[in-house]
Amino acid sequence: MARSNHSIGFYFSSDLPFLTLAGVGLHYIDSHEYSWNNRNREQKLCLIQYCIDGEGTLELDGIHYPILPGDAFVIDIPGENHYYLPSHSSYWEVLYLEFSKECLPLMRKIYRFKGPVVHLSKESGLVDQMMSIYESAVKNELKTFFENTKTAYNLWMDFTLYALTCSDNEISKIDHAKAYIDQNYYMEDLNLDLVAEHAGISKYYMCKEFHKKYGTSPGKYLKELRISQACRLLTVNSDYTIQDIARMVGYSNNNYFGKVFKASKGITPDQFRKQSTQYDFVRAVYETPEQIYIPELQNIDA
Repeated sequence: MARSNHSIGFYFSSDLPFLTLAGVGLHYIDSHEYSWNNRNREQKLCLIQYCIDGEGTLELDGIHYPILPGDAFVIDIPGENHYYLPSHSSYWEVLYLEFSKECLPLMRKIYRFKGPVVHLSKESGLVDQMMSIYESAVKNELKTFFENTKTAYNLWMDFTLYALTCSDNEISKIDHAKAYIDQNYYMEDLNLDLVAEHAGISKYYMCKEFHKKYGTSPGKYLKELRISQACRLLTVNSDYTIQDIARMVGYSNNNYFGKVFKASKGITPDQFRKQSTQYDFVRAVYETPEQIYIPELQNIDA
């Protein structure tokens, strides 16, 4: 069934700092004047734009991504990105949803796992979910701040979970490089040369393609992964000392680990642990069903 093209914006009188849906619309683009360079835009929002038909282009940090039917890209505005109707494409039909900046942590998580472009399968239900949001907006069914923010959170949680758990049909050498980091982050001598050698590619190529696919450098990804695993160990296991945990996530120097941790989290590892001691039990809640391997301490000494 054909849908009419509309755009709907939302005005909020609430001062609650929650994620909200700021705007939604369907757009059929057939003019090559359609071009949004977001480097100097005054709006402050995050955008999910889904390609229904035709083809568009997203340029981010100098890398150009073709946006084909079934693809959705996620960006923040203002930002180092630009999307447009390329000269070789005669039209581009899109569904777009604009959100407040509270979704930035989720967007950055998606970038680390999938990069800025995610292909949405029909089985995911996400396209139907986004279309339903559009239709609800057209019918003025999102009448309260709480209905709006609940809708926004539900979509972003489902979208993020899908991006973190879906896998590409073809495993590339860059995927092998990331998997090698995931499985060996606790090794003190792990470096980019070793990762590139394992994947069978040059370090320069790996860094370039890793950033292109995951939106971050392999070195930064490794550091964030180590800190993430340290947080998990500090939270769920009180038997390990700070020095033990530092060694378990790849830092032989306890002081250096403390500096890196504080730079990332704003507090020391010990302060982070104390925040989690107010409960009788602390359960680990994982982001995806597939958990990253956490080595036993004795394996490191072997």
